[in-house]
Amino acid sequence: MLRAAIALIPLALTPVWLHLIASGALDLGGGEKDVIWLFPWLLWSVLFAISSFVLWQRGWPIGRSTGRSVAVGFVGVLLAGALLAAIGQLGVGGRF
Repeated sequence: MLRAAIALIPLALTPVWLHLIASGALDLGGGEKDVIWLFPWLLWSVLFAISSFVLWQRGWPIGRSTGRSVAVGFVGVLLAGALLAAIGQLGVGGRF
């Protein structure tokens, strides 16, 4: 139960973050653009949960699997950001 909770808590917090930002209780200084910060959080949370469950199934200890899952989520968000930046800069989206 503890491992499943650790894997799913970040994902379960996404609606809480959305509510706090939308209601104005959490202000990151960007107005309505603050909601955009939820996309990297959501991607990280999904990658973290998937990695946590995969490493759990492979028999990794809870500390090492949590640390590795944090790294997997972080690298996944960085790669997604780099890919989006490359698409925007190189005109791969159809306009040259």
